[in-house]
Amino acid sequence: MTTTIRRMTPEDADAVRRVEAAAFGAWLKRARGRDEPLPWRTRANVLALREKDPDGCFVAEQDDRVVGFIFSRTWGSVGWFGTFAVLSEFQGQGIGKQLIGASLDYLRQRPGRMMGLETMPGSPGNLGLYLKRGFHPRFLTIHLRKPVEPSMDDEVALPRWSRADAETRDRWLAELREATDRIRPGLDYSKEIISTSEHHLGDTLFLIEDGRAVGACTVALVGIREGPEEEKAPAHPLVLHPVHANEEAFHTLLGAAEALARAAGKQEIMIPVNARHTWALEQALRSGYRVERAMVRMVLSGTGTGPHTDNYVDLSRWAG
Repeated sequence: MTTTIRRMTPEDADAVRRVEAAAFGAWLKRARGRDEPLPWRTRANVLALREKDPDGCFVAEQDDRVVGFIFSRTWGSVGWFGTFAVLSEFQGQGIGKQLIGASLDYLRQRPGRMMGLETMPGSPGNLGLYLKRGFHPRFLTIHLRKPVEPSMDDEVALPRWSRADAETRDRWLAELREATDRIRPGLDYSKEIISTSEHHLGDTLFLIEDGRAVGACTVALVGIREGPEEEKAPAHPLVLHPVHANEEAFHTLLGAAEALARAAGKQEIMIPVNARHTWALEQALRSGYRVERAMVRMVLSGTGTGPHTDNYVDLSRWAG
């Protein structure tokens, strides 16, 4: 049966939500024995993911039915894909390979871009698929969680994107690009900050030193799925200029993120720390964060350097 791969449109949102819930619900049943249906992602979540890179998001169709999809994401010199799914009954037909190929073709449009993904280490099928496509494991991305206890002082101490004027926002983004460029040349989180604001999904905090933005943290305050509101607030990306990456700056930024989550009624905050950033991981663990789970970060052969550790603060996920 012929499969057509085409660019995703806003009109595909409900079909993508249906496929995602069915595919990941089936995986949860096999892997964890979960019987209840997985709630659909919200339309706002799917549309926000697509709008970040509309030319890099694709669906797979058979007989005019969407049976799979993939989202591509670009952060300047870094690109990755996810979320990505194919309905169980259509797996084994090469649809996943076609979707990955379409995404990689899009990501390759910028020369020198590092390309990768994150996947569940307990999913041998996924690991095998990606290894055969030339992706190499690099590090674990460790998801850390911490309760945000009620406090008499819920004041968010740092400036917020939502309360800044257009000129200030432009300046902050330019200064933040200078910071991320020191971590990886060309790394740019601007679209994550802008999209979070435009879709009313959360807010971004900025650490200002000597009148310049030297760090930022985006905190999601709206859940990605329908139903009861999420009790946790994912915070990422969280980034600091390497020159300013000290304990005081790190804890000031992270503490403000916790206060923002607490003020929004959240009970927990979650941060993803790639294991190569050993200093940031140690700081978070000392602050009361505990390991929840881990993902494997994989990099396409020839697009990234080999494993090593560093002291950068660059907390993010390669997952949608």
